[in-house]
Amino acid sequence: MSSTSLLLVLALVLIVTCSEAELATEFAEASDGGTASLPCNLSPLQTPDKISVVVWHKGVQEDPIYKYDLRGNRPQHWAEPSLGDRFFLRILDDNRSVLTISPTNLSDESVYHCRVDFAVSPSRITHVNLTIIGE
Repeated sequence: MSSTSLLLVLALVLIVTCSEAELATEFAEASDGGTASLPCNLSPLQTPDKISVVVWHKGVQEDPIYKYDLRGNRPQHWAEPSLGDRFFLRILDDNRSVLTISPTNLSDESVYHCRVDFAVSPSRITHVNLTIIGE
């Protein structure tokens, strides 16, 4: 395969992949030592559908910092052990959830990424820019 053909194939893959993941940017802020609420959209693009897993990443880290897995008999929460018990996902309704960080600290400031995988619909991704306000 020529390099031109390879570039064309890669471009097509990127176009298809990017069109399946809806991107949204949200903003959140909290004071140092306070509570931050990072929103995530849970609405599937095709209905009816159900959520398989909600995964949160911080910044450019490849490894997740938080997972909410609904694939088994009972939903399971998992947080990166180094975060302690400061992070917790709350489901508000069928379409919305928030990742709560409490107490916050200055090192929590970052862009967070929430990816929701569904049984049928394409994944939905929400980016949340968290600002921590110091003294």
